[in-house]
Amino acid sequence: MQQKTIWMLFLIFGNSVLFNSCSTRDIDTIKNVTYVYKNGTAYDLVLEVYDNGVKFKSFSISPNKEVETGTTRDEGPVPFLFYEPTMKYGDSVVIRFSNNHCLIYARNSGIDIYGDKIFDYRKYDNYSPNLVEQSKYTLYYTITVDDYNESVDCE
Repeated sequence: MQQKTIWMLFLIFGNSVLFNSCSTRDIDTIKNVTYVYKNGTAYDLVLEVYDNGVKFKSFSISPNKEVETGTTRDEGPVPFLFYEPTMKYGDSVVIRFSNNHCLIYARNSGIDIYGDKIFDYRKYDNYSPNLVEQSKYTLYYTITVDDYNESVDCE
């Protein structure tokens, strides 16, 4: 009789663990976010992406043109996350204008948890809280004349 009681306790305990682990939870769905960068200046520019000081991606953008850098598949927007050939996470970006002027942005700037301007998806042209709730969308970021005016001579 005692063996039957112990067996029933294990069965009840096992079922309760199984049902609790299979219950619905608030899990963020994977979002497909495409990133497009526009050159709103009169200068050719190159958008360079770095990881630990090593450039691993670059995108040339002519004046008034745009480039799609890729699509992330994550719980939310993650600018400069690339999957090919291996997963790389850009920690800094240099915008190099054709006249040797540069802007440097860092993901972990220490100023804001989102990172410098180009890493903060909330500062993209078409950002809205409703947009980022969708499962598939495109974020646009324009490099402007004001950005160029903030640039300094490249080192």
